[in-house]
Amino acid sequence: MSIATGALPQRRQYFIEIQNNRVKIPTTLLYDFKMRWNSTLNMLERSLQLRKFTKDWLQMYSEFVPLWSTPEEWKQVEYILEVLRAIRFWTLWMSKTQGVSIYRVFQVYQDIFDHLEMQIVKLERKRMQWKVDIRQGLLKAKLKAAVYYGKTENPQGILFGIRACLNLYCKLNLFREWDFDDATGETEYEKSYKKCFI
Repeated sequence: MSIATGALPQRRQYFIEIQNNRVKIPTTLLYDFKMRWNSTLNMLERSLQLRKFTKDWLQMYSEFVPLWSTPEEWKQVEYILEVLRAIRFWTLWMSKTQGVSIYRVFQVYQDIFDHLEMQIVKLERKRMQWKVDIRQGLLKAKLKAAVYYGKTENPQGILFGIRACLNLYCKLNLFREWDFDDATGETEYEKSYKKCFI
């Protein structure tokens, strides 16, 4: 629908005109750009916000009616948005923060993994095909996040760990939940980062 409404100037203009006097600032549907973070999420969110205007637009350009999403497809979009919003929060926070954020890297990854795992568990017993597909997508997203997370290991990852240790608010407490060793009362992370200071 994004391409259909924006491909020609007159189509685009009509889409803007049907919003006049109904919203403060008329806008258009967005395109998905693979190279931009959150691009798909932004496109889906805007489509959901403008669906009543898109439906009105289709009355003039009825040849595009087959592109209109079914109620079930809109439900899928809403669910995908719910799943992705938490990840968008962190990607935007990391990209827009003005100050130092290196010490938050481990916590951000932990929150992303926790969120993905929670969503995967929620969908575990679902049988509807689109929910099964979303779960498969989440499993792949978790694997992709693990690839990026793997880059926080030695040698460059030691900088993230040291910076986390220097953060006055968490220090080594951040690693307490990970690989805890009952014999020493420390995690493997704590041991390795202590060596850097001692």
